[in-house]
Amino acid sequence: MDDLHQVNTIIATTICAFFKGHPDAQIGTEEAKLLAKQITQALEQAGLEISAANPAKGPH
Repeated sequence: MDDLHQVNTIIATTICAFFKGHPDAQIGTEEAKLLAKQITQALEQAGLEISAANPAKGPH
């Protein structure tokens, strides 16, 4: 992973945004950060890598 902190931040922000629209199921920022770390660890253990897109490749 290029920048693990950035990846965790993006995932945590997305988790918080998802729960924002669900008033009956809330998640705090710190909990979202912990969940993001667990997600990135699971991806790494599965042999997957997250890296920045190569602009020369074009859209996927």
